[in-house]
Amino acid sequence: MRTGWLVVAIVGCSAPREPLTNTVAGGSAVRIGPSDPLGWLGLAPAPAHSETAPGYAPINAEHPLVTVAARDELPSSVTAIGTSGGLHPFTTGPRTEIRYGCEENQLDVTTLAGPRLPPGAVWLLPPARPASWQPAALAITSRTQAPAQRTYAIGPLALELTRTGDLRGALTIRRDGRVVHTATFERHLMDGADTSPIDLAQGGPGIPEPIAAWSIAEVGPILLVLTQPGYEGTTLQPLLVEATSARAIESMVTYLYACAF
Repeated sequence: MRTGWLVVAIVGCSAPREPLTNTVAGGSAVRIGPSDPLGWLGLAPAPAHSETAPGYAPINAEHPLVTVAARDELPSSVTAIGTSGGLHPFTTGPRTEIRYGCEENQLDVTTLAGPRLPPGAVWLLPPARPASWQPAALAITSRTQAPAQRTYAIGPLALELTRTGDLRGALTIRRDGRVVHTATFERHLMDGADTSPIDLAQGGPGIPEPIAAWSIAEVGPILLVLTQPGYEGTTLQPLLVEATSARAIESMVTYLYACAF
């Protein structure tokens, strides 16, 4: 019987938010308000078990792309971009269940037909996006790995994780050297869990990690996706990183239940 519980929380603080602006040719600008659509998150499954596939990605040889978004939320066709870049057309298919996690767990998903993309997070673009959007994938490079500190480089972004207590830490995002977002995170132990201090080099429950990033225009906002792992699954949390601040995109948050701890 499980008597413990886990809460993985990232509480962010950002600088005052300005309207998001992309400078484009001819001096025009694209502005994305808090209620403007940014699309959906999808998952490109690995066709077979692989040590290089992300741990949160499904293993499925039949479907090249799935999303937990409801079928009636999606258009009949979408354009998607994976972690390696390139825009790819997909046709929205039926709802189904696929194996995910352990204990014969099933994940309820909407399927999409199209090409195979690298396993991991995929951005399903909104169909009415402005022509000025030129989405491109940004590489995520791990710069330092230590139990008490980990850093990443992501285009103009620098992401830093710092351990501030045995089970707590802080996340800092800088853009062009300027702090645009800070957050705290904490591992809340379940019965039977390892009580050792968190190790940022190893990751694990309670420790955020960047898994995908896309620029929306050559100069402008970046859609950054973090995992927030738990003992029984993981949450994919998108952030829109602007010039001086960042904000969570709650409509794109995706929870993936894997199995009981």
